[in-house]
Amino acid sequence: MHLVMFDVDGTLVDSAGFDAELYSEAVESELGVPVDRGWNRYEHVTDSGILEQILRERGLEAQRAELSARVQQRFVARVRDYVANNAAAVREIAGARRLIERLQELPEVRVAVATGGWEPTARLKLEHVGIRTAALALASASDATARAAIMRLAEWRALQGAAPTRATYFGDGPWDRRASAELGYDFVAVGGGVEHPVACQDFGDIEAILRLVERRGGS
Repeated sequence: MHLVMFDVDGTLVDSAGFDAELYSEAVESELGVPVDRGWNRYEHVTDSGILEQILRERGLEAQRAELSARVQQRFVARVRDYVANNAAAVREIAGARRLIERLQELPEVRVAVATGGWEPTARLKLEHVGIRTAALALASASDATARAAIMRLAEWRALQGAAPTRATYFGDGPWDRRASAELGYDFVAVGGGVEHPVACQDFGDIEAILRLVERRGGS
């Protein structure tokens, strides 16, 4: 069975810009701590991983549960408000919904989503652009802090514990590429933000993407 897995922000949904801004705002508002928007200094570039590292570095681990809940609550509320008030600005990456639907029709393929975002906001954004999440195996930063662990859980949910014969991950960040290499997944870079031999700008040419999936995607 070929497992085909997707990131969300910048891969399926054009949301990376406002999502990062609202996340930083939530952390700074609740903790009074600036967020390094370079991201790469964080060990785990996920919503939970970044927050846990900030709390650890600031000596706030004793209040971890309370502070994490406050930040997440504020962030989810801000994303919900943003999507409601800027509906046209939250867009599907071209062809994403149709590609997922086509992949779900293939008997030897299982589709999953593994995102570094928290589950409530991931589902909200996917549903907003017409990608139905009820039929998707999804794992998120609500489940784990490390991206590779999130991906492994999405794999387990998609295949019910069986091992895939092959796995391909579509992502837009260097952390996606690193996690794919760690897990032995083929990696396809989306959007031009990551230099990689196997890449696509979007999913507008679905037949070309399907051909890409059918052959080895690259590591």
